[in-house]
Amino acid sequence: MLTVARRGKKKLNLEPEALAVLTSLINLLAQETLARTAQSAANTGNRHVTREHLRRVIAQIMLDFAV
Repeated sequence: MLTVARRGKKKLNLEPEALAVLTSLINLLAQETLARTAQSAANTGNRHVTREHLRRVIAQIMLDFAV
């Protein structure tokens, strides 16, 4: 079990299964963000990803992963 602080409130305990799901979601989000950022760089003819490429995709990623 993992204990997480909640901004001065009572601490939250995460069961191992919940932590595994959360870890998988974070990995998926990171992989998708990197793939889209690399595609954004390629679309502009760049071989290197910059902060600007990330800025272009981050808003859409957040919308796509919003529940």
